[in-house]
Amino acid sequence: MNKNKILTETFTWMFIGLLICFLISYLTTTNSIVAYLVFGSLGGYGYYVFLILELILAIVFQLLIKKISPLVAKILYMLYTALTGLSLSGIFFAYTKSSICYIFLATAIIFLVFVIVGKKTKVDMTKWSVYLFFGLIAIIILEIINLFIANNSLNIILCIAGILIFCAYTAYDIKKVLDETYMIDTENKGIYCAFQLFLDFINIFIDLIRLFGESNN
Repeated sequence: MNKNKILTETFTWMFIGLLICFLISYLTTTNSIVAYLVFGSLGGYGYYVFLILELILAIVFQLLIKKISPLVAKILYMLYTALTGLSLSGIFFAYTKSSICYIFLATAIIFLVFVIVGKKTKVDMTKWSVYLFFGLIAIIILEIINLFIANNSLNIILCIAGILIFCAYTAYDIKKVLDETYMIDTENKGIYCAFQLFLDFINIFIDLIRLFGESNN
């Protein structure tokens, strides 16, 4: 598969994933039955069940990407984006719709900038994944700690760090699309790269809205 074809497939499926994600999020908040299923079921723990399912599906997708057929890969990808939409639906309760729209636009602009950086840079990024991975692990650990101490200053620092890491991941993942030496050897290259870029976009969006989102009183 040539680079242009991979790029086209990658961004097509990334767009489909974002469309599914935000459509599910919006519909969840406008349908009382679905909203209750997500936030009120299982004694209020239903939301965490969906989060765990989302995490499990992400792990399964990445472990099996070389073994499954393109059709199964696409089904798993769409299912994952739908689950992400359910877990993100809380933002439509917590923040104003105008705030969400503005920050989505800002995310798209930032994402595009780092797509261009990844496309144009001549820097060797083969070792970036190690540093980015450990940086991400550090953020996750500190996020868990901050759940208990609820330090606002630490929250701001973690959001900024998260934005920087996922911007760097965006450039790195675009490099994977364009450079054969970075690519996994599978016919599911396009959908796999779409999955990676979808994660980058969503995480940048989440950290931006945590920083600048207008609370929905």
